[in-house]
Amino acid sequence: MRMTITNRMMIGASLLMMTFYFAMNANAQTCAKVPTCEELGYTKTSCPNGNALKCPFDQTKLFCGGECQAGDIYYSDNTCSSTYSSNKTVVGVVAGEGVIVHMAQTSEDMTWNQAVVACKSVTIGGKTAHLPTLDEGWVIMNNSGAINSGLSKIPGATKLTNSWHWSSTVDETFTFQVWLFSPTAGGTASFDKTNNYFVRCVFNY
Repeated sequence: MRMTITNRMMIGASLLMMTFYFAMNANAQTCAKVPTCEELGYTKTSCPNGNALKCPFDQTKLFCGGECQAGDIYYSDNTCSSTYSSNKTVVGVVAGEGVIVHMAQTSEDMTWNQAVVACKSVTIGGKTAHLPTLDEGWVIMNNSGAINSGLSKIPGATKLTNSWHWSSTVDETFTFQVWLFSPTAGGTASFDKTNNYFVRCVFNY
């Protein structure tokens, strides 16, 4: 078929438009703002659980894969899993926000001073336990169901109860009293340090 001038002009116009299109795209790509590592999700400088991905623009910025979830079992090699492994040393169960709940609860009540000493004597996998702060007590209360689910997977572990448990937070108004929390009932109260209550030590990760 013979190509007419009109056809040639239409083809030429189409090619010209395509040229402008690619040129504009190229300019747009050249002028586009490069996203920061933070905008891409690389916000960490270390990943305690491993599985770190490095930002392509800054190798010091990391994205941590496999973040621990409340109820996960935390191991001494700084990994966590929703399943129990008998080949690893269990530290406890993740409560959330960097808090690990110890597997055991005291079989008898303790005064506050005894509770502080008792938790400091607990060491697993290089981590030393402590009596939870009231804030950490709130993390435990808010995730008690998931924590108990995790504890139920560990042979010999003791589940959380609704009994009063010591925190390390002293009452600012009455300094002879300390705040307590009830892991499964969700309540808090302030009582004398010489009273006897339960203890659930925690670790940080």
